Amino acid sequence: MIKVVDLNIDNEKFEPSVIGLGNFDGIHIGHRAIMKKVIEVAKEKNIASSVLLFKQHTNEVFPKMPPYYISSLQDKIDTLEEIGIDIAYTIDFTMEFAQSNNDEFILDFIRDHINSRYLVCGNDYTYGKRSLGTTKELLEYEKEGEIEVYLVDNTMYDLQKASSTTIRNAISEGDFETATELLTKPYKITGKVVHGENRGAKSLGFPTANLETEFSYIIPKDGLYITQTHVDNNIYMSITSVGTNPTFTDEESIKIETYILDFEQNIYGKEIQIEFIKLLRDQIKFDSSEELIEQMKVDEKETREYFENV
Repeated sequence: MIKVVDLNIDNEKFEPSVIGLGNFDGIHIGHRAIMKKVIEVAKEKNIASSVLLFKQHTNEVFPKMPPYYISSLQDKIDTLEEIGIDIAYTIDFTMEFAQSNNDEFILDFIRDHINSRYLVCGNDYTYGKRSLGTTKELLEYEKEGEIEVYLVDNTMYDLQKASSTTIRNAISEGDFETATELLTKPYKITGKVVHGENRGAKSLGFPTANLETEFSYIIPKDGLYITQTHVDNNIYMSITSVGTNPTFTDEESIKIETYILDFEQNIYGKEIQIEFIKLLRDQIKFDSSEELIEQMKVDEKETREYFENV
């Protein structure tokens, strides 16, 4: 099991480790190449493998784009555990922390405080105040005998560098084939089931679980999706609607509702996870409930056929 160390609280003397550095929003194929190298070097040195995770995305301190992300801190920790990383170091990314110069971040914090003399990162990694630190400076530290550096080449996908930005764009466009290939697993949203209009169960015959999430996940474009829903460690086929329920309301608030196939449990208040597999169709405004019901029957048939053929 992965050891999670909160650097805002824990001030113990940390064991030596090889550490992976980066801004890991959505641990994709490029990040996994870094993790693979971390584990490889850790085995060579016979010490622990570790990764530094910021509790907040750097864009929350220095906004560069809308504050919507692929993975929460817990999502990242879960993925690191699946990969086989020994230690996840977590810390608040604050304005004060962001002002650390190169020596303060690499030598004082990473090497001396965390006890990681062996660094693994991408060849375009930047760090420190105003991101002025680059791999050039890291290699200078290595030349001076301060640390050891292992640079990992960019991982390419469709003739471009694999990146979190590409994944965010794919999710926003409902392109989950691309997102899944880059993440190596389906994009997942975690949230709590809350009460909605109860329209699906009462009048349509397709009861849905309404998801409310506290994390700023990237929300897919409006549409109906083939999904898998995790409830109490069980996985179910599901159809998830993202949008504003155009047939019944003119509200602009986005809702995420999932219809779990072959499922009749009461799960209000429970935390569930929805994995997005494929866009089934765009949202349609139907003229009547009867038309919507007929379309939902078609949607369910296509979803079952999809899983039968996987």
